[in-house]
Amino acid sequence: MENDAQLIRRILSGDDDAFNTLVQKYQKGVHALAWRKVNDFHYAEEITQDTFLQAYKKLSTLKNPNQFAGWLYVIAHRLCLNWLQRHKPAMQSLEDTPVEEIEKSSYARYTSEQREAEDTEHRYEIAQKLLSKLPESERTVMTLYYLGEMTAKEISKFLGVSVNTITNRLWRARKRLREDQELLVQEVLGGAQFPTNVTENIMRQVAELKPTPPPVAKPLLPWGALGMAALLVTMLLGATNQYLARFQKPYSFEAVAEPTVEIVDTAIVLDIDLKPDVRNQVGRAISADKSIGAGLQASETRLMSDTQRNSLGPAALQWTRKADMPTARANFATSVVNGKVFVIGGNRQLETGEFGELSLSSVEMYDPKTDTWERKSDMPTARSGVSVSVVDGNIYAIGGSQIKTIQVPRGSKYESKELATVEMYDPVTDTWTQKTDMPTPRKTMTCVVDGKIYAIGGWLTTQEKPHLKTVGVYDPATDTWTKAQSLNRARCSAAISVVNGEIYAIGGLGWPQIESQLHLYLSSVEVFNPKTNQWRERTEMSAPKADHTASVIDGKIYVIGGYFKKDREFKKLSTIEIYDPATDRWTQASEMPMGKWGHKTEVIDGQFYIFGGGPATSVQVYDPSGVP
Repeated sequence: MENDAQLIRRILSGDDDAFNTLVQKYQKGVHALAWRKVNDFHYAEEITQDTFLQAYKKLSTLKNPNQFAGWLYVIAHRLCLNWLQRHKPAMQSLEDTPVEEIEKSSYARYTSEQREAEDTEHRYEIAQKLLSKLPESERTVMTLYYLGEMTAKEISKFLGVSVNTITNRLWRARKRLREDQELLVQEVLGGAQFPTNVTENIMRQVAELKPTPPPVAKPLLPWGALGMAALLVTMLLGATNQYLARFQKPYSFEAVAEPTVEIVDTAIVLDIDLKPDVRNQVGRAISADKSIGAGLQASETRLMSDTQRNSLGPAALQWTRKADMPTARANFATSVVNGKVFVIGGNRQLETGEFGELSLSSVEMYDPKTDTWERKSDMPTARSGVSVSVVDGNIYAIGGSQIKTIQVPRGSKYESKELATVEMYDPVTDTWTQKTDMPTPRKTMTCVVDGKIYAIGGWLTTQEKPHLKTVGVYDPATDTWTKAQSLNRARCSAAISVVNGEIYAIGGLGWPQIESQLHLYLSSVEVFNPKTNQWRERTEMSAPKADHTASVIDGKIYVIGGYFKKDREFKKLSTIEIYDPATDRWTQASEMPMGKWGHKTEVIDGQFYIFGGGPATSVQVYDPSGVP
């Protein structure tokens, strides 16, 4: 891939296609910066277009093409300041809105299991208010990271400071925000749709322009240079601290790092005294010269001393990043056939002011050997929360929900209808076939034992207690359903694994409620023996959780990520816990670089491939070899 300097040489030679490549590379970052400063998506579009048009016209004046990213930032920054000067009377400050007001208006509904949500436009406003509580430098980095979809290294080039500084800013910003607040910012900004017409508008205007030729250099008199230097020093000395704190200055291209010691107002840092939090906190930073993996973004890492890293051994270095999923989706399903991963269904993210169906029918196949994605035939029935299992090389998609948003007087809300639908996908012919429905519509969890699919527990919205105990058995050979012994405890959003022909149901949301826990989060484990048709209790996990995954390597179950909520606090988990069925014991492995929930995990060649869960399209690989 050509670097910026090579592309700029092509542009100055008359190749506008090379400029199109530069626009594609930096447009999201410029748009994110503009939105952060002017707080309006549509005006941010205009500033983005103007930034690239100015850059194109003045490209020949850039002395060092390798500094294009920082030069582009300076142009965008100045355009934003000009816009703010023109629109200052009309701007409404977000600084005066107390965090308590934001909490009352949004957090409870945003994180509730009933999935009620505010209008999309209002969620943008909430994200803006949360970002406004951060120092300027930190909110800029957060916006570029989540909205601009830039890595720490890319932000470093864009702002002209070191990766270490960017990593520290991101870590401090996350530490100032509660985890549910950070999750809201991440999902709102990460789910924003970049305007599709920006590039087209820029290139249409570029076709009518030509870069301005470089100016002829004129010698400067020594006393002229001295006078300018004196004037600059006077201006800097006369600037007040208040002004410097109000607007973030364009960064120096030569800057290596900035001081990382600062005074923090501890009143805005919420520290919850929960035992699981000792190892479940996420969003902490690591030194830039000790990254957790070549493919992992530095800003996703946690603070870890050399002693801690050495104690973890090789496992701390076993995370790598792969090609992102083509479609951003949540509540999807995955399965592996012949070494390839199929991502199926789920629900899409809302666009601003949008109502209607959210469920997806799309299917995409990932090839780990080539790190590439390929689109496959859509599932006949669009659905979120579908569960899939593989028998004889065919994928069976079972149950799930059809989800839509409807407009209500104070915004919008979700409506969900569970399905009993069963459809079979043949990867060889890329075709779908309708099969016999489940006896009860539901979102369920499935696994395979001896060629039969077990649909275990689940969720049915229409019931007073929606968590289910039901266990159904589907025989693909006869296309029929039978019943098995029900779970001891009703549960959904649990993790299901099979070891030695026995089925393990781990955690989830369930009923009856455990006295010491809130919000029905479970840590319980029960195992089913299909031969005796009985469930029995096993040793519980150390902490309750839901929307985690469980995968098996060498007869041991790895439980990865998840979330829980206690005392109204939403907690993303970065833990990896290992359960040994032979000894009925749990051990703790090294944690993930950041918390994940709602992700999917598949095992290929002894490695875990983790899809989604934050960011929404991410694919990461974890090698458990050498785990302490």
